[in-house]
Amino acid sequence: MKAVRKFFNRYLSPQKKKVKYLRELMGFTPANLSVYLLAFKHSSKSADAHTSNERLEFLGDAVLDTVISEYLFMTYPIRGEGFLTEMRSKIVNRKRLGEIGHQLKLERFLDYHKGFVTLNSTILGNALEALIGAIYLDAGFHKAKIFIITKILSPYINLDDLQNLDINYKSRLFEWSQRFEKELTFEVLEEKNTNKVRIFVVGAFIDGELMGSGEARNKKDAEKEASREVYQKLNVEASMEW
Repeated sequence: MKAVRKFFNRYLSPQKKKVKYLRELMGFTPANLSVYLLAFKHSSKSADAHTSNERLEFLGDAVLDTVISEYLFMTYPIRGEGFLTEMRSKIVNRKRLGEIGHQLKLERFLDYHKGFVTLNSTILGNALEALIGAIYLDAGFHKAKIFIITKILSPYINLDDLQNLDINYKSRLFEWSQRFEKELTFEVLEEKNTNKVRIFVVGAFIDGELMGSGEARNKKDAEKEASREVYQKLNVEASMEW
């Protein structure tokens, strides 16, 4: 450890503040500083994806999804796939990750072209995912998992509040379809009777293609369920942030 610190002090003195910040944030001294510097480099300051944080963001997103999925799986042992998927979507949405990135003061060392882009929650959320990717590459999955749980989930995510957070999937899906000039329609696929209860099965179509379905005792609620399925299937939350 002393040898590592000596190396940083001697050869990377201009980066000492970043190393100190990372050590305080992550709880360990980075072994490969370059991968963390890359995690903070926005595409506006880079010629291609190889020299920006986009690839690390991709990796960090996968690690974050894995850790949160396991965390929710263990926290809610009797809840179904739909509930777990919805809870994960509420946690990893870009706005929330951007707010957490701001709380962690990621903007202090974020390298972006101030003349071309405005710092926002999307950029900070992407940087947070890139940082997770950097931790995974530099220190392994276990360290990345500890970081996610202790620095993101525990201090900033209240699962009880998230359970009560109602997402209007149908409204958001319509907003998405208008932005990307897609035609969103709903159609009753089937009406069935279960134990003398009438059930509607409704399909959600994008440009005429069936993308999801839902069922409920009335058409309105069935449309909501179909919208939720399509919303999660197409990852609408992520596409609306660009």
